[in-house]
Amino acid sequence: MTIIYPEATPVQGNVGVKAILTVATPAAASLATEVNAATSLDLSCFLRDWMAEPNPNSGTAPPRLCAPDEFPIEGRTQYPAIEGRYVYNPQEADSTNNNKAKALLLKGTVLQIMVRLGLDADQTTYAAAQRYELWKVRCGSQIRTRSGDDEFAEFEIRQNFYPILAPVYGVIAA
Repeated sequence: MTIIYPEATPVQGNVGVKAILTVATPAAASLATEVNAATSLDLSCFLRDWMAEPNPNSGTAPPRLCAPDEFPIEGRTQYPAIEGRYVYNPQEADSTNNNKAKALLLKGTVLQIMVRLGLDADQTTYAAAQRYELWKVRCGSQIRTRSGDDEFAEFEIRQNFYPILAPVYGVIAA
């Protein structure tokens, strides 16, 4: 018997996140007209984290008079709000590079968040045949805060993103 010991992919530096206003075919986002569109914004270096955690609901099947056993069944999957935290500069206009995420992610805005895992977020450009997950979300309120209370703290915005649809797992199309 062959034992397979798969190589793990480190998370740090290998999560790319992009905000895309519209995607016509969620399972095959267009590289030229959607992923790399002028209206898309790479959020990878703005965000501190992106961890969507769906909660599968489970319960017990209704009991039957003739059966002495009960068995678990899967219920509805719940998609809670995804908390995003990203940097901004309180002394600059929203049109500056430091505040592009703040300007785009206004409360009530509906957009697609593309999450590309396993490739260097800073050094690897988006390309055809790369895999991703795509979340259609509505942006919540922007809460201006700071990352901590020590000498390393930075100004940041904390914001919830509310999933509208289940995520789609796709491959970037040329």
